[in-house]
Amino acid sequence: MEWWQLLLYILAIIALIWLALLAIDISSILGFKSKLEKRTVAFSVLFMEKKDILLTIYAMFDEKKAEFSSSLNKAAAQVRWMKLEAMKSDEIENNVNLLNDFEKRLALLGHKYPFFENDEDYEIYWTTLQDLNANYRRNVANYNSEVLGYEYWRKFIIFRPFTYLFGFREKKRLN
Repeated sequence: MEWWQLLLYILAIIALIWLALLAIDISSILGFKSKLEKRTVAFSVLFMEKKDILLTIYAMFDEKKAEFSSSLNKAAAQVRWMKLEAMKSDEIENNVNLLNDFEKRLALLGHKYPFFENDEDYEIYWTTLQDLNANYRRNVANYNSEVLGYEYWRKFIIFRPFTYLFGFREKKRLN
C-alpha cells in the first residue's frame, strides 16, 4: 500500500468521525431548541393565568367603584392586549414587566381601598398570584439552563460556522 493511499484512508476516517460529531452536535442543538420552545409555551400559559387573575382583581375594584389613576387604566389596557403566543426572550421580559407593574399597582390600590379585607376570593386570587410568581421563577431557571446547553453546543469550536449556516442563532438568558 502506498503512503498516499494510507493518507487517504486516515483522512477518510477523520472526515467520518468529524461528520458523526457534527451530527451529534446538530441533534443536541435541535433537542435544546425544542425544549426552549416548550418553555416559551409554559411562559405563555403562566402569563395567561396571571393576566386573567389580575384583570379579575381589577374588575373587583371597578365593581366597588374604586378611583383608578390614569396610569393604572393604561397598565390594565396594556395587559389586556399583550401578545402571549410565539414569544421571544425580549417579549417574555417585556410581558413580565407589564404584569408585575400591573400587579404592584393593584396591590397599592388594595392598601388604599381595603374593600376586600375579609373577602376569601380576593385572598385566594393573591395566593394564586404568589404561586404563579414562584412557578415563573422556576421556569426562568429551567429556561436559562436550557439556553446554556443550547449555547454550549452551538458554539462548539469546530462546528461554529456550520451551526451558523444552519440557522442556529444566539439565544439570550432571562433575568
